[in-house]
Amino acid sequence: MLKLYTCYHCSFPFKADDTDLPCECPACGASPDNFLGEPYNEQEIRRIHVDPPVETKERDPMNLDWHMPKSFPAGTRNGRLRRFVFEYDDPQVLKDFYTDVFGWDIINTETSDPEKPLMYCATGPGNANWEPRVVSFCYGFLKSRASEDTGSHPMYVIEVDSIDKTVELVKQYGGKLLKPAYTADGQLYAVIEDSEGNGIYLWQTPDTVTWEEPESQTK
Repeated sequence: MLKLYTCYHCSFPFKADDTDLPCECPACGASPDNFLGEPYNEQEIRRIHVDPPVETKERDPMNLDWHMPKSFPAGTRNGRLRRFVFEYDDPQVLKDFYTDVFGWDIINTETSDPEKPLMYCATGPGNANWEPRVVSFCYGFLKSRASEDTGSHPMYVIEVDSIDKTVELVKQYGGKLLKPAYTADGQLYAVIEDSEGNGIYLWQTPDTVTWEEPESQTK
């Protein structure tokens, strides 16, 4: 069905079929969470200014016709699920699997061991003004199973403001610290176990972040 969409973030209107909705606003790059969809009118009557719906106590939280965009505090990316990590016994076998089955672009990271490389996986198109050297979308890494020394085999990376403060909360809520903070490829990581035994990498936001990057935006 053809609809008129308007972006909450920049108020840009555009028409699109709801089965072929762009993955970002054509004008500002905002995600589809910021789109307001309306039946398309051939007279092209459109909103001049768009305000998001106002949250009220009366709103039924189970009404999925629309939802309020979540507000994130400025200057933090704490808690965001950032990357995945899959392990291999034979690097070429796993690389061929994801390359041939899903079409991922996979390259060795610059500082990794050629015999047991840490491989970067780009799973789809990236934003033109973010990480343009290698297209990304959701991205992650393939690493040697033999390099996993916690026994928990974590598969996901969560970004945090502070590893030390996060570990305090992890322990408070029934989790464990499996591997204290360590540096890999110039970044600070740790490995924790949640209350149910699932391993997770923590990645501390680097000091080099400017908060101007598209992934740092909170609107």
